[in-house]
Amino acid sequence: MNTTTGFDRSTLKKNSPLFWFTLLVPVAIIGIGINFILNPVGASTGFGIPIHDPAAFPFMWIKGIRDIFSGLVVLTFLLRGDRRTTAILFALAVLIPIGDGFVILSHLGFAPPIFIHWGTALYMAIVAAFLLRTE
Repeated sequence: MNTTTGFDRSTLKKNSPLFWFTLLVPVAIIGIGINFILNPVGASTGFGIPIHDPAAFPFMWIKGIRDIFSGLVVLTFLLRGDRRTTAILFALAVLIPIGDGFVILSHLGFAPPIFIHWGTALYMAIVAAFLLRTE
């Protein structure tokens, strides 16, 4: 801990299990983003709100681009070993699957896709808590 700034400057090493638990989310979200661009029907079905109208595909592509960007932002700091920034990004990004879950809830009720979104949020919250811990 730097006593001047109050920030923990510890790095997250690639040989740490926490690194690999963290890596799972940005890699997955980049893959999901690519899927939304290449396969909007299948990806939207997997999300929990099937879209079959080709007129809506541009919105799926926009979602895909944003998912790829989100994953790359976290991945950039993670690969640099910047534990604190990665932790903060992870903690803030928990809002995304929580919000997605509420979208599913409002359209489908407690359908199975809600558990994927909220399960992801729980996983991310746990990983963020471990990332935020000081060594």
